[in-house]
Amino acid sequence: MIKHALLAGILCWVCLHAAPSSTAERFLVEQGQPRAEIIISSKPPRTTRLAAQELQTYIKKISGAKLQIVTEPSGTQPVHIFIGRSAHLDQRGISDEGLKFGAYRIVSGENWLALIGDDTDFIPTEPWPRNNRDVVNGKAQQAWDKITGKHWGYPHSQMYKHYTGPTQLFGTPKEQQLDKNGNVNVWGFDERGSFNAVCGFLRGLGVRWYLPGELGEIVPTMKTIPLPVIDESVHPDFPLRAINYRFGTYGREAAMWAMHLGVRQPFGRQAAHGLDHMTHNAQTLKDHPEWFALYGGKRDTQPGKRLNQLCYSNEELFQEAVRYARAQFDHYDMDAVSIMPPDGYTAICQCEKCKGKDTPERGYRGAFSDYVWEFVNRVAKEVRKTHPDKMISNCAYGTYTQPPLHIDKLEPNVQVIIVGGRRPTNANRDEIRQLRADWVKKTDNPLVIFENYPFTGRGFYLPAYIPRTLGESINETKGISKGEDIWLTMNFREDAVGFNHFLIYFTARMYWGGKDQNAVAMFDEYCRLFYGPAANEMQAFFSYCEAHWREMEKEADKASRALELFAVAKAKVGDNSVYAQRVQLIDNYLNGLRNKSQQLAQKRGPVPTLRLVGDPRGEIVIDGRLDDALWQKCPTASTGRLRELQTGQQPIYGTSIKSTWIGGNLYFAIRCEEAPGEKPNITTAKNGDQALWYGDAIEILLATESHNYYQIAVNPAGALEDLDRGTDKNNWFRWDSQAEVATQIADDHWTVEIRIPIVQDENDPLHQVIGHKPTVSLPWFINVCRQRIRENGTEYSAFAPTGASGFHKPLKFAHFYRGLSHQFEADPSVTDYLIANRAAEKLLRQRKTKAALTAFLALAEQKKITDLQKANALQQAALCARNLKDYEQAAEIADQIRLDAVRKTVQMENLLAQREFEEIINQFGGENFVEWPFWQKGAVAFARGRAYVGLKAGEKAEADLTTALEFTSDSRRRTSILLTMAINRERNLKDDDAALDAYRKNYETAGRVGSSEQFQSIEGAARILTRQGKYAEALAALERANIEKLKGVWRDTMLLSKARTLAAADQKAAARKLFQQILDDQSAAPRFKTEAREQLERLPEK
Repeated sequence: MIKHALLAGILCWVCLHAAPSSTAERFLVEQGQPRAEIIISSKPPRTTRLAAQELQTYIKKISGAKLQIVTEPSGTQPVHIFIGRSAHLDQRGISDEGLKFGAYRIVSGENWLALIGDDTDFIPTEPWPRNNRDVVNGKAQQAWDKITGKHWGYPHSQMYKHYTGPTQLFGTPKEQQLDKNGNVNVWGFDERGSFNAVCGFLRGLGVRWYLPGELGEIVPTMKTIPLPVIDESVHPDFPLRAINYRFGTYGREAAMWAMHLGVRQPFGRQAAHGLDHMTHNAQTLKDHPEWFALYGGKRDTQPGKRLNQLCYSNEELFQEAVRYARAQFDHYDMDAVSIMPPDGYTAICQCEKCKGKDTPERGYRGAFSDYVWEFVNRVAKEVRKTHPDKMISNCAYGTYTQPPLHIDKLEPNVQVIIVGGRRPTNANRDEIRQLRADWVKKTDNPLVIFENYPFTGRGFYLPAYIPRTLGESINETKGISKGEDIWLTMNFREDAVGFNHFLIYFTARMYWGGKDQNAVAMFDEYCRLFYGPAANEMQAFFSYCEAHWREMEKEADKASRALELFAVAKAKVGDNSVYAQRVQLIDNYLNGLRNKSQQLAQKRGPVPTLRLVGDPRGEIVIDGRLDDALWQKCPTASTGRLRELQTGQQPIYGTSIKSTWIGGNLYFAIRCEEAPGEKPNITTAKNGDQALWYGDAIEILLATESHNYYQIAVNPAGALEDLDRGTDKNNWFRWDSQAEVATQIADDHWTVEIRIPIVQDENDPLHQVIGHKPTVSLPWFINVCRQRIRENGTEYSAFAPTGASGFHKPLKFAHFYRGLSHQFEADPSVTDYLIANRAAEKLLRQRKTKAALTAFLALAEQKKITDLQKANALQQAALCARNLKDYEQAAEIADQIRLDAVRKTVQMENLLAQREFEEIINQFGGENFVEWPFWQKGAVAFARGRAYVGLKAGEKAEADLTTALEFTSDSRRRTSILLTMAINRERNLKDDDAALDAYRKNYETAGRVGSSEQFQSIEGAARILTRQGKYAEALAALERANIEKLKGVWRDTMLLSKARTLAAADQKAAARKLFQQILDDQSAAPRFKTEAREQLERLPEK
């Protein structure tokens, strides 16, 4: 049925244009036999020859007949098909006059057919690079410098990529006009009017090109093709129809497809960042620092930076820009030269001349509009004096998207290029319409639209199949625009062709046909012809996607419904048909949506929360000192501490974070603890240097409500590297956060202070974080991570531990929002090492030791856990076994630990539990902890130190315990170490002063006393102070225990200690009263009553 419908449409077109069929000579092909020949001039332009080849190829595909290509009528065929300008058409008064920008004419006579348009060959002007080597070795740049006498950047470094043949032979006697398969080599800049005429004629016969290669073709079968009666001139709607094609890079099939669709990318126009090309070189940075923006008292002239911003109040820069434009007009005969600022322009120059020229009150998209466009307009006015027919171009982009307020009308030679001026994927199309309307008022020239289509190569996966929106948005610009420059991911041989072909086809074909070009009719035809038996089902799928594709990023039911509709369509095409192959391309692209659908179906598990409180007022100076008032008063909810990445334990070197939001900026204050006197490991001081990751660094990972996700890394020297992890790997490093960062290095810590600008404008995806201030309903997901790398070990930590070996686990990122306290729902079905470990630890705290042992052993058997995680689980399991007095099992568990340092530590702890002090020293006394991983030194030194204490080897115990304290950050563990150290000093070293110091450290700085180690430390301090006759200090120490509120053992212990001190202080009545209180306490343990009775008996009566 579909075949019949197609044939009916073709026959309708043929009948409308066919001559009366009274003679057999009026056929191009009759019953599969050629009745015509193709005639071109004897010296045709490249694309004329290409057009002739194409007509020959497709007539044969359609009918089986091969029409010969000749330069003179042979007399063997009754019908002549003239392609391109020739003497034969000149004699008939048919020329390409008036057929500009790819327009064409199809006209016929009694026994001839003409297909004609402008076929002008492009000839590159020297110097131009034949390959990348000419660019890299500076050959092209040196030639350009010789011509200009300047050091401007060479403007045509990509030229060689636009030719399909070997560029090194072009223009030489050995030029390869044909490739090895006989195909004509062409430039992407060649005019292709006659080729467009051929494609138009073939489309009339029913040929379609929906994607590159034969799989994308629709070719009807016709044994007879009449000679039509026709005189038709077809003009495109836009002179500029540029889609980011480089014919020499993307292959023959992609190049031919672009030409079939009628795109046009003329040479001689520049769009983006011309001033960056002019100034971004070492010589200019060195010789003309005053041309560059002043920031913080320094010119932005750091060599090696990807971008160096400029000062648009500098008169020399203005004059140089004029000379730069004129030189390109004179030498390369350019039509338009870009005087656009470097990319990522978000901070105006701070010199006196620039002060006050910005308009921040207009918001991000208008903040620099007057400042930038005034400079561009001045350059255009000056250039027009010598080159009145040439254009100066600039993009409405980023901070200068909005039209200037102080310029009523731009100079007549200013070309406005609106980035995102049509953006079909933008939800707010009214805003875009208004932007276009505002710019139309400022210029008498037609606008140019510059679009970034969804970058599949940068991670875009949504099924934004939007033919109606594409059609409507393009039709709206007809009459006010001279065309479009489209950039997208050029992926035609991999999965994304299933999406990219759709965007390109409907965009390119909407450039023709006038304001009434019907995208809906094109879409219906596409579904019918391309998907055959699945036409209706694919149409339903595409239509659903057009209506709901945005929601699929966050709504699982929408994504699932789209996939269900597609599955129905796929079932209609069988397995091996051409339709199945085409549907498979869509299927491949939908893998991204399938992955997203699975993620949406599973909610986030339990993760930490970082909450912004209120709307802080004040200023934060980015200097790394963290001494601003806003940091000092930072709400607790906006702070946090990092945990070890894989296990969630306390890291050896702690890190604290604070966060706040002021205006359009997100701020973090980060303090990284360090070993006193040890310098951080700094491997680079240069931004953008990936050597950063070989040393110490902080990473901030931000998944906004608009984009998932960004990565910003900073090292102690303040070197910064930023990535957009939402793209494909090849494009990660193209993004620039434009964060402001400062660091400070102290004796025992280093700090990071960072301001991250946040924007809502999606027209500049390569700069700044895109998102809105996070809320409870639309939170961000973030992580702040740290790596500490040393020769003797590496430690990774994170605010939201991932339970994996790396930071990049977005579903483990913490909730981040502004608002009141809120408990986010966690999916109970989510489980991982961290969650299972916390459950096992809870059992241990509840003294359900056997259950905890089982849980830890099961955790150690999980697949895909790291050696560190396995070691941690087995270490906890061994503890459980020891608590159960099952030392044999504890030893077996220890032997399973792969990490040598952890295994030896657990073996020592097993022996300690059995008081096998001598055995510990026999096995491990010779260990040199200097060579051990720093993250395990504290635990092992504490274990061996306790063995030395038990053996009364005071000096060796002191050494190990000192090491243990140095490499331990967990507060509970440090309390245990200090207590053991104090006991060793008191009992073994007989050093009461040193022991007292250790005891006191355990309670004097504590906010609340409550652990057994703290009570023992208070008792020990009171004992020593009493012995030293410092009774008041001893009693004061005991008061820290808040005895009256204590219960149980520690109440009786503290009462006895206080009573002893009172007795020693000769306060016998008070002492007797406390001893008696213990005797009268029915809940007191017998041993306490016995001592109280003995003490009373020794106290003399008053």
